[in-house]
Amino acid sequence: MESAKENKKLKRILICMDWYEPGFKAGGPIRSVVNIINALKDEFEFYVLTSAFDLGETEPYENIEADQWFDKDGVIIKYMSKANMKPSAIKANILEINPDLLYLNSLFSRLYTLAPLSLISKIPVVIAPRGMLGEGALEIKRFKKLIFLRMAKWMRFYKRVIWHASTVKEEAEIKAVFGSNAEVVIARNIPTTKQLKFEDISKERNTGEVRFVFISRISRKKNLHLAVHALRSIKADRPVKFDIYGNIEDEDYYKKFRSYIQSYGNVTIAYHGALNPSLLPQTFLYADYFILPTKHENFGHAIVESWANGCPVILSQNTPWRDLKEKKLGWDVDLKNPTELVDAVQEAADMPPEQYLEMVKACFQYFQNEICDDAVIEANRKLFQDAG
Repeated sequence: MESAKENKKLKRILICMDWYEPGFKAGGPIRSVVNIINALKDEFEFYVLTSAFDLGETEPYENIEADQWFDKDGVIIKYMSKANMKPSAIKANILEINPDLLYLNSLFSRLYTLAPLSLISKIPVVIAPRGMLGEGALEIKRFKKLIFLRMAKWMRFYKRVIWHASTVKEEAEIKAVFGSNAEVVIARNIPTTKQLKFEDISKERNTGEVRFVFISRISRKKNLHLAVHALRSIKADRPVKFDIYGNIEDEDYYKKFRSYIQSYGNVTIAYHGALNPSLLPQTFLYADYFILPTKHENFGHAIVESWANGCPVILSQNTPWRDLKEKKLGWDVDLKNPTELVDAVQEAADMPPEQYLEMVKACFQYFQNEICDDAVIEANRKLFQDAG
């Protein structure tokens, strides 16, 4: 098979992951990898081995020929059919590509992490756990995960890997499980490049109604039910809308509170299904606040995309982003105090127009000045350069 970049010898990196574009229902982990590849694909030779199905789907992506390597915008991708989604096929593909480095975008994936680790021993490996070792994430199926991690640690299953942490906090989470000698490299996630103009954003603010939005997977980890109950609890003199977007990953969880997704006086709560990432800027354009009372985020792409498009946030304290009110970026609330989330939503709904526009400007500038940083790309570049 010919290289995507025949004219120069670049380090060959094979990324194994359960879902990749055009898939989007798995949320941030897809965007994390897409943003890395888009930023660095001229400097490294990227291959992606992934499934031909989006999260929860039984039909493959349209207009894609499965089980064939093909070049898409300088990245060589293979989408695996169900017939080939087995460890022997994973091993054969890795041996075919013979990469200089394996990058595994999950901790627990049976096919795209555990199979490569168990079958391939001589290729350097980087694993991005994507927040899966955070306390909030480990609460879900806790017993099963803890048993696996104890066995993996005892068997030294991850002994030869380099860990990719997005934050100092995630570095601490990794070392808490795998020991202080675990090799961890911190490289913050590369943010979105899709940003509206400030003039366009400011025109769509202070419309006479207050618009909250939730954009994330609908699962226990994201705590959507807390946002729904907070919106039900506020008192509003002007119309309030709460628009919910996301793939329903946990049907049993959603069934417990979906009857509360309705209108309450001036407050209207509505679910609109999963949202394609290409529509994020326009969705944030017509929102006043983004709300995510999550149990855990190691980064939160939707959070920074909200700021990129001038939208303040209401978060739990289970993210890397803190002291938001002092920075005029939103609120970070303690979920152990049930009234804090309701109070933040009420304060947002009551905020005077001039004060709100100050927050919009602060969010837009924070993204440009603090998050869109060349040092972030350099840290990711160095991770790939040095590994192996």
